[in-house]
Amino acid sequence: MRIAHCIHGLDLGGAQQVVKHIVRETAARFTHVVYAPSGGVFEETLREAGATVRIIPRHVPKFDPVWVWQLARVMRDEKPDLVHTHLFGDSLHGYLASRLAGGVPTVMTLHNVERFHSGLQRAGYGWLLRRVQRAVACSEAVRRSFLDELSGNGVTIDTILNGVEAKTCAVDRAAARAALGYPEDGLIVGGIGRLVEQKGFADLIRAMAILGDDRRGARLVLLGEGPLRGSLRAYAAEEGLTHVVDFPGFRRDVQSLLPALDVVVFSSLDEGLPMALLEAMAAGRCIVATDVGGMGEAVRSGQEGLLVVPRNASALAAALRTALADEDLRRRLGDSAQRRFLDQFTARRMADRYAAVYASTLAAHGPVCSLHRERVAPTP
Repeated sequence: MRIAHCIHGLDLGGAQQVVKHIVRETAARFTHVVYAPSGGVFEETLREAGATVRIIPRHVPKFDPVWVWQLARVMRDEKPDLVHTHLFGDSLHGYLASRLAGGVPTVMTLHNVERFHSGLQRAGYGWLLRRVQRAVACSEAVRRSFLDELSGNGVTIDTILNGVEAKTCAVDRAAARAALGYPEDGLIVGGIGRLVEQKGFADLIRAMAILGDDRRGARLVLLGEGPLRGSLRAYAAEEGLTHVVDFPGFRRDVQSLLPALDVVVFSSLDEGLPMALLEAMAAGRCIVATDVGGMGEAVRSGQEGLLVVPRNASALAAALRTALADEDLRRRLGDSAQRRFLDQFTARRMADRYAAVYASTLAAHGPVCSLHRERVAPTP
């Protein structure tokens, strides 16, 4: 079976990681090809995982009918059995191309809660969800958000929880600290993600300022890059935290740096189910997170981490105060998070469920004749 993945680009992102894990875990069962309008740091990673990568340049940023036509032409040549689309632009272009290519069945993954999208995107998703063969949400929160918006439209959405590799990091605390330029002693709080408003890093900086002496000398490191880097750095200076908050930029080795962090904070305003959260769970880190999207499904407050309401720096500071003051609590929460990860959120578990969706979708809609692209009725 040949699976074609449509993704908007190959820079690092949660959707790109989902594709990587599906490819790597199912390479023995399926042939994977990835279509993208631009390359990036993930291009070679996907090839190493076992996918063929096709870069098809796109010149119009929003909707590009020429790109739809080009994508359809490549699909007709390469004859995928099923198209798997991801974010909104990928899904719209990929679905239309699959129709032009002869009606290739389409599976669409929803990666963010419905309210995170623009009004145009929400309308577009509503249109797509009534047409694709299968729709999958990365968390129950994402599924519910779309069903609430589309109530009464007869739309069915499955849930397949995101997953990451269950690999043991060979890097110890001292080596991870050295890689970040920190000494072995002292507390470090980490924030991971693109420096954009959605991640709520301004609230995290404010929480560190609120802590005052309760910060216990902890530093904050924000691992990521993005358009708010300058304003966040300026805000840290306004809060008197210039020498407390560090901005090392984008790092490809985040997983190997996790042992350096005593507490990992996810201060997001909204989320689907971030891969960085699952990586922190896999590494057995103490987690403080806002209770938004799928994060509360992965981390139960008081069991695998500490959850707080979003957009509330004081609540975030209170949870950090509790975590920073109690090493045993940090260890206990981290161990519980790792156990829950191994039970619910491995890449193998996620990929196996997607493989089942691929098989059942093709069984329900019939194979596509590889020569003429004619729909063949399922065998009774």
